[in-house]
Amino acid sequence: MIPADTIAAARNKSIIDVALALGAAEAVKIDERGVPCPLCGGRDRFSIDKAKNVFLCRPSGTGGDPIALVQHVHGMSFHEAIELLTGEKALPAAKRAPRNDQQDNQYREKARLRAWKIWQDGAPIEPARHGHWVHDYFCLRAIPFPAWRIKALREVSQLPYWHRRNGEFVVIHSGPAMLAAITGPDGRFIGVHRTWLDLGRANGKAVIADPDTGEVLDAKKVEGSQRGGKIVLRDGEPGCGVCALGEGIETVLSWDAPQTGTDLCVFNGNCFPKAALWVGINIGNIAGKAAEQIPHPSLLVTDKLGRKRRQKVGGHEPDLSDAHCLQIPADDFERLILLGDSDSDRFTTQAAMLRARKRFELAGHNAEIDWAPDGQDFNDALRAMVAHPRARAVA
Repeated sequence: MIPADTIAAARNKSIIDVALALGAAEAVKIDERGVPCPLCGGRDRFSIDKAKNVFLCRPSGTGGDPIALVQHVHGMSFHEAIELLTGEKALPAAKRAPRNDQQDNQYREKARLRAWKIWQDGAPIEPARHGHWVHDYFCLRAIPFPAWRIKALREVSQLPYWHRRNGEFVVIHSGPAMLAAITGPDGRFIGVHRTWLDLGRANGKAVIADPDTGEVLDAKKVEGSQRGGKIVLRDGEPGCGVCALGEGIETVLSWDAPQTGTDLCVFNGNCFPKAALWVGINIGNIAGKAAEQIPHPSLLVTDKLGRKRRQKVGGHEPDLSDAHCLQIPADDFERLILLGDSDSDRFTTQAAMLRARKRFELAGHNAEIDWAPDGQDFNDALRAMVAHPRARAVA
């Protein structure tokens, strides 16, 4: 058994310092900035979250704390990674050959084809077409089952959850899942978003834990690409010209739910035909990279010398050179309603949403932000409204 304080010492290492020691590019210091993965290369596959002290490698779906990062790069066991992090020796950088553009494109295409296979194996979600997993999941989340057919959603009864363990990918869970097709700017399929389900839990999402550490892993993963992509839940009524855009499927459908049973959407006292509903998958994809970093008013980070410094996060101004985030031509929609969840750090989220609004305004859109009530996302607000209909939450 490894002493708990030894595990804690390894886990509390700065994810930035560990990533840099393992060969990550200096740009990894900037939140929301993707860089080549120290293990599998690419251009922007690898990123870190300084606030949570974790990393994410998008192609493999691998993520976690500094221990998991050492395991990811060197294929070590949990015990070996801790020894390396807490020992006196310097962390060795990954030994990999640089990838050229052709290899990178081949890698992406292989990931897209894997995603396409998963998507093809999915079944319709509509009860009339023998679907039930997504229908029951939505019921648990108080989301009315859509009256229209969502072509971008499918379901599967058994989907393996692959996880990197001791240098190899192994299946650590298998169960029902909701599938969502991710399409690129040209409408071409580029990836599949997966949500593993457990209808015995209150929120309907499966709890999947790392078999070595017990760490609860994300029940949502993407195979293929998500940068610049979107999940189209509804095209919108002809001539509407309005699109509601949020991070998650549940968020966007929950925002639309109060309009169920009507032919119009109502926002800020204005009525318009049913809006298009798009999912941007994550806030970084919606907001794009920031032109500058700004200090957080309260979050602190510890540097190599043990000094406490204010953490920096992406600011309000967009980096207009970022071509890999979600792009929406002005001809597609005149008006965008950006859905802001209020259940995470408000300062960071608000900076990203303001950046998104400015980026879309510069592209010719009339963009507005609709915030969920404080401390909630839109699904929290919907469930509260259903439970207490006379005390309807107001954003």
